[in-house]
Amino acid sequence: MPGTVRVQPRLWRIYRRMDLAALTQEEDDGVDPLGLGSRQGRTRLAWETYSRGGLEHALRAYGTLDRLESRGLGKLSVELDLGDPFAPRVLVGSDRFAAPVLEASLRQVSGHQLGLGRPVSDVPILYLESLLLQHPGRSFDWRRPPLPGQQFPGLNLSGEIIQLFLLMAKRVGAEGLALRPSSFHAAWTYARDFIFVDGAAQARFEALRAERRLRPLWLLSWALELGCVRSDGERVTWTPDLMIAPLDARVSRAVRTVRRRAAMRRAARRTVRLDLACLRRRFPWERMPSPPVPSSVQELLRPPRA
Repeated sequence: MPGTVRVQPRLWRIYRRMDLAALTQEEDDGVDPLGLGSRQGRTRLAWETYSRGGLEHALRAYGTLDRLESRGLGKLSVELDLGDPFAPRVLVGSDRFAAPVLEASLRQVSGHQLGLGRPVSDVPILYLESLLLQHPGRSFDWRRPPLPGQQFPGLNLSGEIIQLFLLMAKRVGAEGLALRPSSFHAAWTYARDFIFVDGAAQARFEALRAERRLRPLWLLSWALELGCVRSDGERVTWTPDLMIAPLDARVSRAVRTVRRRAAMRRAARRTVRLDLACLRRRFPWERMPSPPVPSSVQELLRPPRA
């Protein structure tokens, strides 16, 4: 992975051509469902850059809303909760479903707040506190069974959404995008652009990702969630360690330290294995799709007889 994260050329070209006035344009339609219309100490711009309409304009320009709508989600609308304009909440809803299609909470922090060290202590970083991306109109099946924490299937657009957040971070003057993945499968997705700040966490993640016997991905996610992975006799559970995608070389240098590399080497010596007996005992069959269960899953997990 290069020192700083790279954005897809198509998205970067659109970013460069974006009309900045359209991003900040405020609406005056007489409708204020969030009660944010007062000018007394409030703003309708996130990070003094994005209005609600401006954010929707950007998502249309990148083609993201059109791609979402083409997946049977109906007409989509964008909401921007600016209770705190430097910690906004983004919501994309559908006219067909009550549950949101996309929900994200972000806030602006400093390198010091993330513990990145003195050289970048005053550097602004955009922190993604939570991200939900789902298709409320679909059900799980055995080709895509539920992952820990999922209520509906995903949309296979998380990579593009993360790239858009990277561009958003750059637009508002941040020098990196940071997050703490709540699950292994989330970290798997983020790893295309992000690295763990802690070297030991990076090594643990890479060991899990490299071990071909810990497959498929959805099964490994459940094994970690249920405490059924072992390393040198100890139970391995998922810890939401800090990950960052540097947008500036000095942030990359502050993260990729000699100390981090040494921690990676020490942690890389450990091996991981699946505790199959544990997984068979604890596997959440009640969360799984209806039968028939694929023969490969039956042979591995031995589901209880009906």
